Amino acid sequence: MLLRKIRRIAFELLAASIQEFKFVKQWRLNGKTITLPYVATKHEDEFRFTTSLNVPNNGLFWFLKIATNGNGLVKINGTTWSGIDDVHTYIPIRPGHSVVELILSPRKLFGYIDLYFEFKTALLIGVAWKPYIVANRVLSLTKFIESLPANDELREELTSLLTDIMLRTRIVPNIKQVTLALILLYTPLHLNEFQREDLITPSWDHKALAGLYGKYILENLYEDLTMPSMESVVNEATRIEEELYKGLEKLRKKYPNRGLLYICGHSHIDAAWLWSYNETKRKLLRTFSTIVRYLELYPNITFVQSSAQYYKWIEDIDKELFSKIREFINKNKWIPVGGMWVESDVQLITGESIARQFLYGQKYFLEKFGKIAKIGWLPDTFGFPASLPQIMKKSGIEVFITHKVMWNQINKFPYHTFIWEGIDGTKIPVQIIITNYNEILTPDRIYNYWKKYNNKNEAPFSIVSYGYGDGGGGPTLEMIENIEFINKLPLIPQIKSIDEEEYIKKVKEIKNRVPIWTDELYLEMHRGTYTTNLTIKKLMAEAESLLRSAEIASTIAEVLGLKQYPMDKIESLWKRVLLHQFHDVLPGSSVKETYDYAIDDLRKVINEAKNIIDTSLSPVAGKDEIIIYNDLPWPRSGVIILDLDNVCLEDLNGNPLECQSFEGKTYVYVDNIPPLGYVVYRLTTKKADKKGGVRVFHEGDDLVLENEKIRVKINSKGELVSLFDKEYSREMIKDKSNVLIAHPDRPNIFDAWDVDEDFLSYGEELSVLEKPRIVCDGPIVGCIEYTKGFGKSRIKQRICIYKSSKVIDFKNIIDWKDKLVLVKAWFNINVNNKTVHYEIPYGVIERSSQRNTSWEKAKFEVPALRWADVSDGIYGVAIISPARHGYSAIGSKIGLSLLKSPIFPNPWSDLGQEEFTYHLYPHQGDWMKGKVPNKALEVWSPLKVIYPKNHNIRGEPIKSYTLLEITPASNIELGTVKKSEDKEGYLIRICNLSKAEASILLKIPAPIEKILETNIIETQILGEHEVNEQKITLKLKPYEIKTLKLIVRLKKN
Repeated sequence: MLLRKIRRIAFELLAASIQEFKFVKQWRLNGKTITLPYVATKHEDEFRFTTSLNVPNNGLFWFLKIATNGNGLVKINGTTWSGIDDVHTYIPIRPGHSVVELILSPRKLFGYIDLYFEFKTALLIGVAWKPYIVANRVLSLTKFIESLPANDELREELTSLLTDIMLRTRIVPNIKQVTLALILLYTPLHLNEFQREDLITPSWDHKALAGLYGKYILENLYEDLTMPSMESVVNEATRIEEELYKGLEKLRKKYPNRGLLYICGHSHIDAAWLWSYNETKRKLLRTFSTIVRYLELYPNITFVQSSAQYYKWIEDIDKELFSKIREFINKNKWIPVGGMWVESDVQLITGESIARQFLYGQKYFLEKFGKIAKIGWLPDTFGFPASLPQIMKKSGIEVFITHKVMWNQINKFPYHTFIWEGIDGTKIPVQIIITNYNEILTPDRIYNYWKKYNNKNEAPFSIVSYGYGDGGGGPTLEMIENIEFINKLPLIPQIKSIDEEEYIKKVKEIKNRVPIWTDELYLEMHRGTYTTNLTIKKLMAEAESLLRSAEIASTIAEVLGLKQYPMDKIESLWKRVLLHQFHDVLPGSSVKETYDYAIDDLRKVINEAKNIIDTSLSPVAGKDEIIIYNDLPWPRSGVIILDLDNVCLEDLNGNPLECQSFEGKTYVYVDNIPPLGYVVYRLTTKKADKKGGVRVFHEGDDLVLENEKIRVKINSKGELVSLFDKEYSREMIKDKSNVLIAHPDRPNIFDAWDVDEDFLSYGEELSVLEKPRIVCDGPIVGCIEYTKGFGKSRIKQRICIYKSSKVIDFKNIIDWKDKLVLVKAWFNINVNNKTVHYEIPYGVIERSSQRNTSWEKAKFEVPALRWADVSDGIYGVAIISPARHGYSAIGSKIGLSLLKSPIFPNPWSDLGQEEFTYHLYPHQGDWMKGKVPNKALEVWSPLKVIYPKNHNIRGEPIKSYTLLEITPASNIELGTVKKSEDKEGYLIRICNLSKAEASILLKIPAPIEKILETNIIETQILGEHEVNEQKITLKLKPYEIKTLKLIVRLKKN
């Protein structure tokens, strides 16, 4: 009860600090004068209001208060000044004459829109600063006292101290001051649902007093109570402050401070989430302008912000604001962190995509600010692969900060400070933001933060990111004013605004004392994001593949003197792809408006990448010729598809190939296409004699597809009942497989994000609507087809095999209409395994398929990049699925998630028609001996057919060419061959996707002057490699990534 009384007295002191006010009722909108309140039932995207203000220069601190049910931006005299959001409803404004432009959007903090837009009122409010701040500090101290245990000695002493100080206060505000204090801090106008956590809840008495009489008092209809003099209010605040600080100093000696928290102002803003990219640009303008004002007011604070894309948007939209940000970066008061283009997902994108996130992010920071980010920053991403430490370390990151693993549903993550050791052995220090990456900077929250920190002995410091996020504008004035005050309190840790170099040094000093984590950082939540929104994931996989291919084709063209490398164009395409990899876009957890744009943009990227490939290599072919292009570093044979009917190909010596016409296209078997190169063929009507190949036939009620290597049997329900490896005389299926089950999907919370463990306990098999039938019977390709249904939805599956290939295609043509369903394809593999291997970006991880421990049980749905392999070291089967990433494994039974149809946040997600393909690949040995990574790369990046766009060829073009060959290429991923960022050579990135050391030979026909090794972001030379007759020998440790820079003598055009 005493604290409640103290809180009342403190609030009344705060109210008494308000000395003057003025309504700002007249505004201009669309060339007309309007008087507030303004209400619009028809929403515009934004409303632009203007007015003129004369702010007195009378020693008061002036706020402009805006009451609206939207968010907005304030410009003063043409300068972007500050944001208006659900938290920052009042902004500091300087004395003098000002022209104010207010750009209001009807969207609220989390993207919500009311049925109407309202600009309720605007006021100028002048406060006496000392009593305003002293009162706020006392209020925050009462919350700290309440957070202490009930019979705690310090609690009693602090309460006694405050009681003695505050109960002697005789300041009584009048009704106007109470009303204005409530309007200023809380907007008691029923406009905003959002509740600030850095303020105390106002008392019922004060709210009722203002509600009953405030309007009449402010309009001078009632006579108010006597207003205390400003001198008495300031004097009382000074007394309270002096006595309070003196008492706190004594208590600090008795209860010394424990630990250190580095604090950084921050506002976590999603590039898109419950709003579009365009709304994010508005949020950034609001938040960044607010932060700039605070940095001008408070030299003792530091702000951190990730995402080069955000800075680029600001640079393009508001150069003056960008210049101010750069000024504070130069003063080390604003710290660029993360080093990435955006805070992306890092499980569903290729290793090369993560490398590009860092390459283009760090490149931007270096070009614009003269330095790279050293602190990795992914607080909200939904899990982290064990390959990430190496990628970060080789991209200039020295410390990694995250938070999301604190959301685990089953197992509490054991450490808050630790060393993360990746699959290759790379180690990076990690600190976890413990409670929230949008923490509230008040004494009670700091006290509780430190209480929860569990590595105090090994690392007596941690990091706090404070400020409201997602457009909440970051820190508040009240939080910033708490910094000095918190350091005067007993018991709780000291807080210090982060200095990047000091913090990194401190983390490195304790690296040998903290525990080591040698696994992925798996998030026991948001497992549905591996599957939600098929279209965005399918297009992303295709865009990543084609951009890589376009870079290689462009390199070939430049080395051959055909065409200049289109560096700016390719970089621009990459940045568009990187944006859509944001951790709420690619995972499927954003709104319809986001996907309308992202899906359209990815389709354009894909078409532009295809055009680069075509125009790069077209000059090597003449009339009636086509080009077969292989963008992988080993020779390839297989089936290509011509978009022409009843034709065939012959080599340039006139030898015809094996061909088959089917559905208006021609399937051609090509042999030995050169590595990382191309070969030119001629169109013909001649066909080679049939040499074995594919057969499809009936066997009782079943259908059989067979080629030289495998025999596949499908029953009348469309289920896979046999997969026989003829090469090794081995049946690979234990029980009926490719069984399609519709599992009910109603997670407790987070519809698009989550799947709950019990979803696997229930399910309904899709019914057969059209029985399996033969649609194509060889000799190059053989297919069967059937249709299954659930509710009002349909899935047509076409199963195909090809000449001389063990890969089986399962093509799905979906017309989905049912919501809250997750469809899985289940396979029963005939092996005796305890684990399953999964591809991760630039790596492979082994996970248990048992359910013995709570940690194993939590991984009932796990992510993979392009493949999962079930094997026992003798035989195995891989599921290859570049666009579908979610798997459930129980022993040798594995289920691939095909489709998830949530309602929130995008009710139209995964409805309608879509197509995708997954594949089975049986093999001998484990995944390494079976070369599963190579086979998956061939599926992801198939041989490409290029139809020349012109035939104006000068000179004698090279009809067959290899840029680079790697031998042996088993389990080697060539991430890229591209122009180096300094344009002085070409970049090759290679990863050993194996847990064994690899020794490989690179054969490079181009005239090489030297080969350097660099880091991923191309800012450091790590060494030089010896070149011997256009060859280089490389040794790669398990899962090692190497980046090589080739200096080549180019041919002249």
